Amino acid sequence: MKHNTPEHRSDEPIYWLLFGAGGMVLGMIFPAVLILLIVAGIMQPDLNEGLLSFAHVKSMLGNWLSSLAIFVCVSLAAWHCMHRIFHSLHDLRLPATKLAWFALYGAAACITFVALGLQFLIYCKLF
Repeated sequence: MKHNTPEHRSDEPIYWLLFGAGGMVLGMIFPAVLILLIVAGIMQPDLNEGLLSFAHVKSMLGNWLSSLAIFVCVSLAAWHCMHRIFHSLHDLRLPATKLAWFALYGAAACITFVALGLQFLIYCKLF
């Protein structure tokens, strides 16, 4: 049975893709990074030298591959969190309006662009 209304294409699969990728990052990559940072902090608690020193972290962020990996992780985590918050509005009995959609997904986009800008500044050694 055909309806007289035209097909409506949704952009929701893009957000679910970002949600799933961000969930994978938050579930698998962030715990491993946290464990490495905790071990590095226990092994050498002095932050002026060693793995957690400002100079070492800044030089690590100057590498394009590690800079790209950190940008992707932060961006996907932001999209995951904002998508989860948007769909949790229903559980909190709050209306999931277009304003909430623009605010939350706009915040995820802003976090992505800020992370990209900071990574670019660090990579170009301007920060």
